This record gives sequence, C-alpha cells and structure tokens, in this order.
Amino acid sequence: VEDCSLEGGYWGVLNSNGAVAVLLNNKVTGCCGYGVFTADRSLLWMEGNVVSGHQLSGINVQGEGSRATLLNNEVHDCKANGFMACAQAQVFLEKNKICTNGDAGVSVCDAGTQAVVKANAISRNGLVGVYVFDGASALVEDNDLRENAHLALSVHKDCADSVVCSGNAT
Repeated sequence: VEDCSLEGGYWGVLNSNGAVAVLLNNKVTGCCGYGVFTADRSLLWMEGNVVSGHQLSGINVQGEGSRATLLNNEVHDCKANGFMACAQAQVFLEKNKICTNGDAGVSVCDAGTQAVVKANAISRNGLVGVYVFDGASALVEDNDLRENAHLALSVHKDCADSVVCSGNAT
C-alpha cells in the first residue's frame, strides 16, 4: 500500500494469518482501535508513514513468527502506546519519530519478544519512552529519549539480563 490515506474503522491496516504487508508513505489516522495491527506469523515493512490519533496503540505487532521493520515513520497522538511488540514478535525500529502518545512510546513485552530500537526520537509520551517488561529482550541504542512524562527508559527486573542499552540521550 503506497501513498494512501487510511482513516477510521477499527484498524487502519489489519495484517494477519501469515500475510505480508508493505506500507510506504501512507497516512493512517483516527481509528477506534489500532492504526496498524500485525499478528499470526505475518510480516510488516513500514517506511515513511504517519500513524496518528488512534484509540489504542498506533502500531501493534504480536505473536510468534510475526516480524516488523519500521523505518522513518511518525507515530503520534495515540491514546495507548505509540508502538507495541508482544507475544514473541520480532521487531526492528530505526529513525522513527514516536511522540505524544498516552502511554509508552515503545512497549516491548513477553518472553520471546525481541526488539531492536535504534536511532529513534521517542519523546513527550504520557508514561515512558521505552518500556521493556515480562521477560522480553531488547537492544535500545542511540535513541533520543528526552521529555517523556515519567521515565526515558524502564526495564523491568525480569528483563535486566536481556536488555542492552547504550548511547541513548536521556
């Protein structure tokens, strides 16, 4: 999907059951659920998109075998998380702007979930910039994590041995 405006509905984009979605330079706005939802062993590639104004998370990737790569996107003004990975998903986020979301900018949870969060601007979110919990693992590197409401980065004690952080501006 390229150069489209996707507005309203429960999902802006639903990608599931082993599907592959490539989203380039779209605007996904104003859904009563998730902006982009990927699950069930599906693959997602997003580049140059604006995802904003959703009642739940802007982008949610979940489930074993689900993978996502996000490059140069803007995710803002969502009521929950800007981006969430859970239930054994594998994700790579680089050079995204994730700001002014109600909860975390980036949330990574559940054992088996793996994330690389690199060189993003994650700021002015309602709770924390990056939140890693419930056994997830992550590399959090060279991000600008300033000006989040409570913490720049929160790593739950059960993830302490599986999260590497370096070069982040807090």
